[in-house]
Amino acid sequence: MEFRQLEYFCMISELENFTRTAEVLHVSQPSVTKAIKALEAELGLMLIDRSQKHVELTEEGRAFLVHAKRIMRDADEAKRDMMRFRHDCSGTVRFGIPPMVEAYLFPDLFVKFRAAFPDIHLDVQEFGDSDEVRQRADIGELDFGIVLGNPAEQWEHSMAIMHDTMRLCLAPNHPLAGQDEIRFSDLKEEKFILQQPRTYQYRETFSRCTEQGFTPEIVLSTSQTKTIKQLVVSAMGISVLPDFVVHADRSMVRKKLVPPMELAVFLYWNGHKRSSAVDDRFMHFIQDYTSSAEYKQHFRQV
Repeated sequence: MEFRQLEYFCMISELENFTRTAEVLHVSQPSVTKAIKALEAELGLMLIDRSQKHVELTEEGRAFLVHAKRIMRDADEAKRDMMRFRHDCSGTVRFGIPPMVEAYLFPDLFVKFRAAFPDIHLDVQEFGDSDEVRQRADIGELDFGIVLGNPAEQWEHSMAIMHDTMRLCLAPNHPLAGQDEIRFSDLKEEKFILQQPRTYQYRETFSRCTEQGFTPEIVLSTSQTKTIKQLVVSAMGISVLPDFVVHADRSMVRKKLVPPMELAVFLYWNGHKRSSAVDDRFMHFIQDYTSSAEYKQHFRQV
């Protein structure tokens, strides 16, 4: 079985025509026909029904197409990953982020990175939570990712790039808005609007509430930070959000929690994967970027 045969088969399944397939792939039609016949002979199955006016896959062909597409995707992924080690190629960094990072931390990082390394493509993917980002990095689907967690919970293959504090967020007319500091014991009767259950914000908030002897009433869990803020302002509930997310927002009231709920932002990577020259350039950029006075001032770190 050859990749060329799989490529022809996948294209035929899409175009449903041998002649058109040959034109798109810039080969002769007899070459396509010969390759498909050899593939069918090797498998001992008819993959294509040639009795119709247009090409149709047989039941066996439809089943084989699932495997063929997966093999082609894996081959493309392997090729892209190996390009990281070629010194004559600009390369790509596959970068994962959780929802809360996208609108608040990532844009400035992206602008600065593009300015510093226009030859490196940053392939950014957003995932549902930090746990998923770490899992994707651990299996090699990501080169790096940003994750949120407890400052004391640093993973082996990670680097803290920010320390922040979570704030209680209230509508301006909320009864607790006049207090300077608020304890979780004050929140027994409140309705909470939080992120998804696997996020640090959800788990830590839930834990603080249960430590005070009550289970929080969670009226909504969503990955959309903008939705959380809008509902808090509309007095539909309260939330707990990082200071870097809400410090510039004047539509809601932010209050200190006692004891404080701390938060750390980490750069995470797969420590078992050999780093390339492109990976090293990205890592050095992150180190320089997060240690700069501009970064610390921009995100209130000094």
